[in-house]
Amino acid sequence: MARPITQRAISKRAGESKADARYWQQGNRLQLHDSAEYSARFQVAGEREWFPLGTPNKRSAAVKAAEIYSFIQAHGLAAALQKFKPKPSSETRKPATVGDLIEAATQCSNARTQSLDAYVKALRRIVSEVKAIQNGRKFDAFKGGTAEWREKVNSVRLDSISPAEILAWKNARLKNSEFNANERRSAVVTTNSLMRNAKALFGKRLLPFIRQKIDLPTTLPFDDVPMEKPPSLRYISKVDAYAILARGKAELAASDPEAFKVLILALVCGLRRSEIDHLLWRNFRFPERLLHIENTEYHQLKSEDSAGAIDLDADTCALFQGLRAQVPKELFVILSPNPPQNQKRSRSYRCNAVFQRVNAWLREQGVNGTKPLHTMRKEIGSIVASEHGIFEASRYLRHSDIRITSAFYADKKKTVTPKVFSGLLSATGNVISMNVDNQSSQPARPLEASRTFQQVG
Repeated sequence: MARPITQRAISKRAGESKADARYWQQGNRLQLHDSAEYSARFQVAGEREWFPLGTPNKRSAAVKAAEIYSFIQAHGLAAALQKFKPKPSSETRKPATVGDLIEAATQCSNARTQSLDAYVKALRRIVSEVKAIQNGRKFDAFKGGTAEWREKVNSVRLDSISPAEILAWKNARLKNSEFNANERRSAVVTTNSLMRNAKALFGKRLLPFIRQKIDLPTTLPFDDVPMEKPPSLRYISKVDAYAILARGKAELAASDPEAFKVLILALVCGLRRSEIDHLLWRNFRFPERLLHIENTEYHQLKSEDSAGAIDLDADTCALFQGLRAQVPKELFVILSPNPPQNQKRSRSYRCNAVFQRVNAWLREQGVNGTKPLHTMRKEIGSIVASEHGIFEASRYLRHSDIRITSAFYADKKKTVTPKVFSGLLSATGNVISMNVDNQSSQPARPLEASRTFQQVG
């Protein structure tokens, strides 16, 4: 015998129809945005469109969403847009400029302040190069250019920047270095970085809300402009981490203890520069021999995945316990006269002077490149990967994805030679026998992380 249809079942079925307000009150079908009013998204034949519902009251918003849905079913999406989301007239809404986009994206995005600052600087730099707007001095990516230059760039209309111009700008940048492999590699990395950061202001999740604020052109500047295939960024070790640590203990421990602490935190603990900059003594758990990396009131980590606990060997733990005892009232591990920099819009470091001294010292030890201190983080990553595997290295470096560890950080430290052909390539009669120096013919000594740690204490 069929079960009787209850009032609850009738209500449930009614709530499954998008034409019923109860459907829109369920879950997160209505979104509350920065304007403190609800919006609803509708999809018709592959087209998606957000409609503002004009009220912070969820029940009233659900009624409006059901009305819009019913209208779309009866008259189509275009008619619904004209009725419920009319575009302002050209007299009241002017074509958007670069400055308008920056302001709207800043209001709608929930990205970190420092990240937004990087996005804005990248966009301004690209637009200035595309439109040949001179900065008046050599462009400084960290300072963002002069006020006059920023005003000129901000006034450029977005509809005047075509994807073809962006593509031509990218190609011109790369052609200038096509005959030098190192310069080409650097140009690809820089150009991709600029494009990736600038395109973040046109993100798919942001655009619907940005369009509610400004009149964006139909074709956006970066539409269909491809990124260049990136070169391999896999780390290749060219330094002896054991020797660097030993010399650091001999040369820095007494003469520059802050620089020595920075070296240990980067090379032994694998910390990023920003993590070292605002590291607190309370992050050390000496009884458990742990160093906790976490968000604090002074520093926000690169991502939630960057949080974690680093195991300390006995000697490293004892070293920092001794250093802590010397400054029992200090809050930060690295001493600096500068206050915390977490309130600044641009990325800056309270311990920048210490970092510069460490970088200069590392270059004297043969650590070349633009970021010698970050090379120390890569070194410990490759050491851990060699001794304990790529998974442990990824955990030690606190990466969000093991592919990052594999693609960028893990250099092989062990000699791998297949033995299957052993003996088949022994010298024949027409090959001159050479006396090869035994030392040079031996594979490089693998670096033992545990041995490295033991030399610290």
